[in-house]
Amino acid sequence: MKQSKTWYYLTLAVLLGITILSLMPPKSGVEIQSNDKINHFVAYAVLSFCSFTSAQGKRFWRILLLCIAYGIFMEFAQGFVPGREQSMLDALANTLGVGIGWLIFRMINRSKRTV
Repeated sequence: MKQSKTWYYLTLAVLLGITILSLMPPKSGVEIQSNDKINHFVAYAVLSFCSFTSAQGKRFWRILLLCIAYGIFMEFAQGFVPGREQSMLDALANTLGVGIGWLIFRMINRSKRTV
């Protein structure tokens, strides 16, 4: 299997995981401890890194905007889940995570070119 296909499937798995965890009621039995904003930040950093890697750096703006829009949409959708609420701070953490994921992708790709 090509490396980009592996990253594509990994991206889909991360996307599915974020969707499930974002839309589960809080008393579903799955409790993820620690700071909520850090969880959001890390999840979206991983999502954007995987997305950029699967596209091999092509379609930069499309991927960036889709990842940010997805993070904002998930926050909006949480308002319809009993026991969950929408949070602009969570949406901001999602967006910052997307940016960091892209920066990590760029740093790794830059170091590959110099070697």
